[in-house]
Amino acid sequence: MQPSKARTRRVTLRDVARAAGVSINTASRALNGKPDVSEATRARVQAVAAQLDYRPNQVARGLRQQKTATLGVVVADLANPFFAEVAEGIERTAATEGYSIILANSEENQHREEQAVRTLVERQVDGILITPTQQSEATVRYLMQRHVPFVLVARYFEGLDVPAVVNDDREGARLGVEHLITQGHREILFLNGPPYNSSAKLRLRGYQDALEAAGIPFRPSLVINTDARSSGGYAAIQQALASGVRFTAVACFSDYVSFGAIRALRQAKLRIPEDVAVIGYDDIDLAAIVEPALTTVHIAKTRLGQVAAHMLLGMIGSSSTDQPQVGLTVLPPQLVIRESS
Repeated sequence: MQPSKARTRRVTLRDVARAAGVSINTASRALNGKPDVSEATRARVQAVAAQLDYRPNQVARGLRQQKTATLGVVVADLANPFFAEVAEGIERTAATEGYSIILANSEENQHREEQAVRTLVERQVDGILITPTQQSEATVRYLMQRHVPFVLVARYFEGLDVPAVVNDDREGARLGVEHLITQGHREILFLNGPPYNSSAKLRLRGYQDALEAAGIPFRPSLVINTDARSSGGYAAIQQALASGVRFTAVACFSDYVSFGAIRALRQAKLRIPEDVAVIGYDDIDLAAIVEPALTTVHIAKTRLGQVAAHMLLGMIGSSSTDQPQVGLTVLPPQLVIRESS
């Protein structure tokens, strides 16, 4: 007969209070940062809690506060390092406030997005951060109807007054195209994202802004919409070359689109940047190590996630029963010049 293994009992708040010589209520208030506890008592309770390795029962706490200390995060394409960095910023910020996250990937599919959001709501997350596919407003309207706190990340819907944190996409595209123009380029091919995507709409405007400022006529034949993936950039360059349209530079919706474009240009025996200059958008880590290193527009991706998470946590902590209208927060872009332009 084998000896039974002793089970380690979970340390409770009652244990901490008893060891610190205070009431359970005082111990709770000391550990939760309430103001009506002396500093000496607070320090003693915290020291005892650390010594006993006390960890609050989040389930019980959630039942008492009607909160789960969990945030739902729905990203558009987890295979893209851009969204991985945004999610990292969200997770870091959530963790510092005692929240965990549940991550879902819509894969730029509206149906998957709606399913993910409904599942998160059923699991009673305290709020949701979402990069919408933007093929429909259905998901956002569902969250509004259910009064679930949410923040849009990286994209937003014009005409819907909902909280969102985005990059200044119009200015970022303008900076990139302006750089190409200063390098002497006037025939600039623009490989954009899906036309319903808010970032694609704004980056097209930025492209047009730069052309107009330089007195260069806008030519719709130099704009090709892609699926925002590497394969889309590859196919777009093949399409442009087959059509015979002239271009000496390519501005891309994303770094991933740029990678596909570079592959297609090389297959066509075109040198970068000697024959065709290329710029991307996002400044993911790979942009600095591809050959040649990619000129791109830098987005503070981790910061984007952090700001969005702070905004959502502020909404969750609001005493108002209505969702606060915190509006649109826009972060500035920065042009990073490397070897491809």
